[in-house]
Amino acid sequence: MLFLLLPAALGAQELKWDAALGQYQRICDECIMLRMRAVSGEAIEASELTSVLARLASLKQTLQDARGQMTPAQRLRYEAIRLRYEEVFGQTAPVRMSRLESVPALLTDALRQCPSTGLSFKEMPPRVPKPHAGLVLFTGVPDIYYGAMATVSGLRFGGFVKASASIPFIKPAYECFSDGTTPSGYIWTNGKERFSRWAVTAGASFTPWRFLSVYAGAGYGRRSLLWQDVSGSWAAVADRSAAGIAIDGGVLVRIGRFCLLAGASAVGFESAAAEFGIGLSF
Repeated sequence: MLFLLLPAALGAQELKWDAALGQYQRICDECIMLRMRAVSGEAIEASELTSVLARLASLKQTLQDARGQMTPAQRLRYEAIRLRYEEVFGQTAPVRMSRLESVPALLTDALRQCPSTGLSFKEMPPRVPKPHAGLVLFTGVPDIYYGAMATVSGLRFGGFVKASASIPFIKPAYECFSDGTTPSGYIWTNGKERFSRWAVTAGASFTPWRFLSVYAGAGYGRRSLLWQDVSGSWAAVADRSAAGIAIDGGVLVRIGRFCLLAGASAVGFESAAAEFGIGLSF
């Protein structure tokens, strides 16, 4: 009779371990999802953390009912679940357990000790994100100029520094006025003209959504209308040029690691230009 009951008992133990492993996998999957949501900036409700604790308590009871050893297939299943969990949570130390009694402590300690999860079973502290840096190259129109913008941003607020200039940048040899006069007489032009511009600005950015940032700043710049005389020298038309405070603003749209810039810039509150650019986030 004992030999008849032994296979049945072993089969029952195998089913209990299957139930324990299934519950263990569901808890790990739920913890992984919580971590991914927290890292992406989503606030985790306290009720969800309470649910995880309840599942851990239920698993402990299941483990108390699952006596004996796991089968080789069950052990392979356990190792696969454990390795996936540790890979996501960054656990590098090997964990060797002949049974699953310490699973609740493993999961609880992992969630509490892993700072990148942003989770706590007692409270949900504000997530402190790592700063993100970016570099964007842009061009301005209708004044053709080029520039670079360096950005640093956290969860919501950040900053930037921008510099731009006409290429090639022309330094005028002298000044004239739009009526053709100069301090020493008149200018005889050959009909060629162009704008020369440079500006350096810095400011702040605000990120209402992960993929979109709004920026605004100020600095100093100069925009000059240049006329070329018959000798090939360039003269800055003083009354049609501007120098002083430069202001700019716009939006940054993030698509993966790429950034798209669309904005506007003005020098001396007189001349404005549209700016478009593309860059990378690090």
